[in-house]
Amino acid sequence: MPAPHEDRLPDVEREQAQIFDWEQIRDYLSYVKNAVVRHWKLALATFLMTAVLGLLAAKLLPRTWHSESKLLPRRTASTIIPGLVNPERPNLLNPDPPNPMRPANEVDGPTKAAAEAVLRQENLIKIIKNTYLVDRWESTRPPLLRFKDSVMRLISAPPDEDAKMDAMVGTLEKKLWVGTDDGKVTIGVDWGDPQLAYELVEKAQESFLEKSKEEELNSIKDAITILQEHEQQAQDAVKEAYTDFEKTFTAIMIERRRAVGDPRLLPRFGSTDQELAQLRFVIRSKRRAIADATVQHNQRLTQMQDELVQLREMYAPDHPQVVEQETRVAALRQGSPQVRALQEEERQLLAEYGDLGGKSLPFPDEPVPDPYGLERVLMGLLPAVSENPSAAVTLDRLRSRLSAQQQILKRIDAAKLELDIAAKSFKYRFTVLTPAEFPRKPVKPNALIIAIGGIVAGLVLAVFAALARDVLSGRVLESWQVERGLGVPVLAELDRNSG
Repeated sequence: MPAPHEDRLPDVEREQAQIFDWEQIRDYLSYVKNAVVRHWKLALATFLMTAVLGLLAAKLLPRTWHSESKLLPRRTASTIIPGLVNPERPNLLNPDPPNPMRPANEVDGPTKAAAEAVLRQENLIKIIKNTYLVDRWESTRPPLLRFKDSVMRLISAPPDEDAKMDAMVGTLEKKLWVGTDDGKVTIGVDWGDPQLAYELVEKAQESFLEKSKEEELNSIKDAITILQEHEQQAQDAVKEAYTDFEKTFTAIMIERRRAVGDPRLLPRFGSTDQELAQLRFVIRSKRRAIADATVQHNQRLTQMQDELVQLREMYAPDHPQVVEQETRVAALRQGSPQVRALQEEERQLLAEYGDLGGKSLPFPDEPVPDPYGLERVLMGLLPAVSENPSAAVTLDRLRSRLSAQQQILKRIDAAKLELDIAAKSFKYRFTVLTPAEFPRKPVKPNALIIAIGGIVAGLVLAVFAALARDVLSGRVLESWQVERGLGVPVLAELDRNSG
């Protein structure tokens, strides 16, 4: 039968009274409060112990510091600048040609390859050595982890240098990352020391730029190497064709000289005066050849020296092109091998001239005879060459191979120009959006959250400890426990503190 006062309650309150037993809730809360009061020492000790542990954890847990840098690849820089400098540049030299199917915010192939190269083992070892990471590992470790390392050294033998390097490579591989999302290159690291985090990102960024430059220039260098190999083959082919044409031409010359009655092709039975006259003619011809060869050599030396001056204005003294040009100039200054060979032939002719009794050399204004019929030989030489099928074939082969060699040399020069342009314009390939910065605060753990969590946990555990003490004692401490447990009303309560 319901209590009389419940009949006077409004309908809404009566429904709420049926859902929530507010009196029971107050009894429970009172029981908890009284438990804390009864066992305040236990509750206080529990709270202090938990709060102190939370504060110590906030203070001693290892920090993690984050540093990163962002670079924006300029895809057009690798094509526009070389195209403006070299209008005849072929599109096949582009490191990553345009592709309409590729998303606009996707980085190019060489950039992706360079990003992957940063995380290769040999590159990670280079970063570790450049930052002295192994030597600075112990001094930058948090105190808690240094204590753990000391304990581990007591249990096992200390690792050697190779083991330390392998462990450091594995650690850096996990903590360093390179991303190429959203059209940007992001290099980041999570490390236990802020200074090392900054230095690692800086070195990784430098390594990425080096690898990017290598990826862009390697293709051109490989092409130059292949072209040089083909040029060497073409040069050998030209020499072979020239040798064949020289043999054919020599045979035609002999036939022509025999046809005009060249005395050198006849048995030697002429007078000494005639032989001396012939030698004078040959010596004069040899000297003209020496003079012409000397002029050509001097002109070539002057041209090479002018080119060296231009290269020194464009490049540094130790640039490969400058060094190569200096080597060529030095070789030309040693003299012309052709001139030396002609001079040696002249000395032999002079010796022969002296053996035959010649006492005076021919003067420059002395009329030069034509004892060998040279004019008649030359007048009929071109028709003889054109009418000879073998000579025509060898001459066409020589011309063809010379043209092929010139084409290859032209392509080598264009590739070298492209290599130089690509190397100098690489500084425009990337824009640094966010440089590597020294981290100001750790990303984890959050010391404030841990400290507050320790305090809240201390309060909860303090209440729980006091409450568990009363529950586990099995004693009846509140009147409502009798009324609800036995259904017997409590008529009076005695004060335990009264006499």
